[in-house]
Amino acid sequence: MRKFLVLDIGGTSIKTAVMNERAEILSEKKLPTPATGDGAIFKVIREIFFKQKEIYPELSGLALSIPGAVDVETGYVSYAGAVLDVIGVKIKEELADLGVPVEVENDANCAALAEKWKGNAQDCENFLCVTIGTGIGGAIFSRNEIVHGVEGMAGEFGLMMLDTHADIPELLEQRNFSRYSSTWNMVARLNKHFGEEKTGEEWFELYDEQNAEVMEIIHSFYDRLSIGIINLMHIFAPEKIVIGGGISSRPELIPYVKKQIAKVPTAIATKMKIQECKQKNKAGLIGALYHYQKMNEC
Repeated sequence: MRKFLVLDIGGTSIKTAVMNERAEILSEKKLPTPATGDGAIFKVIREIFFKQKEIYPELSGLALSIPGAVDVETGYVSYAGAVLDVIGVKIKEELADLGVPVEVENDANCAALAEKWKGNAQDCENFLCVTIGTGIGGAIFSRNEIVHGVEGMAGEFGLMMLDTHADIPELLEQRNFSRYSSTWNMVARLNKHFGEEKTGEEWFELYDEQNAEVMEIIHSFYDRLSIGIINLMHIFAPEKIVIGGGISSRPELIPYVKKQIAKVPTAIATKMKIQECKQKNKAGLIGALYHYQKMNEC
């Protein structure tokens, strides 16, 4: 059975795994993402690859999940989040010296592919994946394929504007779906309101203790999230929307959003399903491998 090196590259850490074609993990570790500059990320990728190649000489490919807009045919990245070294680079050409096929896909698209292959969207031909964290990411899966759009920019749900009380540049920068509905935004609002510096986990401890003020602010966050999801529901009319990110594990989140959707008097609101992502923190790895195998007809 063939073996592949799979990397899920994030702004703060890189998850690395050697996996077989069934997505079984043979070895894995987590490393810090290097600081931007001088193509440092590519030096790290090469180091990881050659180190793993010594242990697994039969490695037959490299699959990458990255936070950026990717042309999956060329590996060209036109836009990226925190991993700036990849911008303007044709990653497949850059890493051609490794001597194995290299495939690259956007991280949110990888999350969607993981759900299609081994998650909660296996029975769907048309679904959306909404990932919630520092910002809002997204992926569109239509007619059994990821929709990439121009330069791989499709699925940037976080840039959806949810306000009208400012000029367009400010709306895009400060009043978009990501700003209003991300976990980062929720924690920032709580910290500002109470004049404290707590983590999301600490605020949810207070939520679970039924602190009324904390519950009110978190519910307003859930309301804004629900509005964004309802907008997406009407634009794409998917069979299902799957929600990923750490907050998707909160037991009250999905029921809360479902309750808000139930208030909508449209046909799609009664037919669409909403569910959390199954693959959680393995989604990037599993989805990147699935994308690799589709691109190489494995």
